[in-house]
Amino acid sequence: MSKLTHLRQVIALCFFFNALQTRGVRLHPAVLEFAVHQTPYGGPSDNYYGLHATMDVYGHKLKPGQWSTAAIWVSHHGDGATSSFNSIQAGWHIYPERYGDSRPHFYTQWTRDGHEATGCFNMDCPGFVRANGAAISPGDAIQPVSDVPHGYIQSITLRVLKDKKSGDWWVYYGFNSVPTGVGYFPKSLFTYLANKANQLAFGGAVVAHRAASTPPMGSGSFPNGGQGRAASFTNLGIIDEEGNSKPIMADFPTLVTNNKCHFITPINHAACLYGGPGGCVR
Repeated sequence: MSKLTHLRQVIALCFFFNALQTRGVRLHPAVLEFAVHQTPYGGPSDNYYGLHATMDVYGHKLKPGQWSTAAIWVSHHGDGATSSFNSIQAGWHIYPERYGDSRPHFYTQWTRDGHEATGCFNMDCPGFVRANGAAISPGDAIQPVSDVPHGYIQSITLRVLKDKKSGDWWVYYGFNSVPTGVGYFPKSLFTYLANKANQLAFGGAVVAHRAASTPPMGSGSFPNGGQGRAASFTNLGIIDEEGNSKPIMADFPTLVTNNKCHFITPINHAACLYGGPGGCVR
């Protein structure tokens, strides 16, 4: 991979962080750290129609100006310009400055121009359409949470997939259960994602004011703590054009900004561990 390609991937990954700052959240200057897996992109065979994952949910006492998330996202890099970047995210985050609490919340986010002028969290702007009778809405708190190290794991299963008939991108959510559709992003919201995605990614990220240290990622334990202590992604699957999910058995490239604070393991049998205690400062 060339340095330029790597840099572009890092910049693309940071687009979701830019949204924090363009929505009136005063986190600048700030520290952003992440540990993710993502598919390469740029080839003619990079055609994706969705991603499936189960992730543990944890609670941490964060301070205003700190933010911690685990998420999956489907993206299209458009013509390579930042303004053509299309993306959908779904996951859980702890974000005291937004919600006024330190609980994990289910969230979604989207953009069609690298967050230059479009996109938002949850239903802050026209975009995500909630399904009638949905069990949860973006922004709702998730409870209970996993209890580490006692081994009580609570998890959510998410699917983001393109409906073959309508072309809309549906979000499925399940709490310790099979996911059901909770809403969708209309095809008309997007430019390049209107047809397909050309990159998939999943992992964790944390943010903090530059004067403060980063909060815990995942469970707050490094992956070498093993399953039951470290946070995990399991049941990882790529969704094809027909809506079928194929387990991810081969490893994806990783992007880890600071392995002294957070890390993510290789994919093994459609699963991986990630996270760390935080404490990074710059």
